Amino acid sequence: MDATHAGKRGLRVAVTGASGDFGRLLLPLLEKDPAVESVLVLDVTRPEGDKVEYHRVDLTRHDAEGELTEALTERPVDALYHLAFLFGPVRNGSLAHELEVVGTINVLAAAGRAKLPRLVVPSLTAVYGARGQHPALLREEAPLAGCPHSRFVSDKVQVESQVRSFRERHPDTRVLVLRFAPVLGPSVDNPATRMLKRPVVPTLLGFDPLWQAIHEEDAARALHMALTADASGDFNIVGQGVLPLSGLIRQAGSRSLPLPGPLFRAALHTLATVGAAALPIALLDYIHYSWVADGERAENALGFIPIHHARDAAAALRRN
Repeated sequence: MDATHAGKRGLRVAVTGASGDFGRLLLPLLEKDPAVESVLVLDVTRPEGDKVEYHRVDLTRHDAEGELTEALTERPVDALYHLAFLFGPVRNGSLAHELEVVGTINVLAAAGRAKLPRLVVPSLTAVYGARGQHPALLREEAPLAGCPHSRFVSDKVQVESQVRSFRERHPDTRVLVLRFAPVLGPSVDNPATRMLKRPVVPTLLGFDPLWQAIHEEDAARALHMALTADASGDFNIVGQGVLPLSGLIRQAGSRSLPLPGPLFRAALHTLATVGAAALPIALLDYIHYSWVADGERAENALGFIPIHHARDAAAALRRN
């Protein structure tokens, strides 16, 4: 049974990672959606919500697959949002890898056993990588070049590979992967927001790549639309327009400080040493080269049209 054909009852939706950035954006919309009957939260903490049914699951545990399978088959659900990904500062890279890559293995195995009608997984346009030879617009079929020195990005690329294999093995499950441009807003915490919230942002002298951004309200809408969209596949979820990185920094109320390459790297290393790094040096490619994704497929297949321009998304970060 697809999420659009739940019969006379309302939709039953399951969510992993409800306490993360994407979960906090999505859950209020599910709560307000009259078509949604219940939200089965599979997490280590229980969020607030009148529709929430909670089942404690730690995706990194050896028995997570069994726990998930039991929860998803006890009361079958119409859709599963797998949102258990880390975007905040990570002290333990191995734990992040366990949660994202091993956790996804457990989620996909349970989803296959439960024969879920629909699976929604968020990703990032950063999985395309940032390269000088990129085309002007990156479409969904572009290779996922990633960022080899960044576990943050590499884990997302690996998760996408796992989801692609799941899709091939389970053609009856409608699988949607939403690749988000940097999500900006007052309630999200990721490498882009941490960089743009700094009073001064070191940049690379002689380079001002084009960036996209999506306001957190648009990101939440895209996630919600995936619940009933008559579509499957990979989709770039981007805001209106593009801005050079320097323009994005200005709109966020910060000031860019262009530095030559060696000084730039030294500045990032110094900030990292004192715990004030805004952007891991492993993500240097993204402030070196442009990376612009084409959002046409999401507009045509999902009906997703962003309300906010990239400048609005950056301005939402301004300090009061």
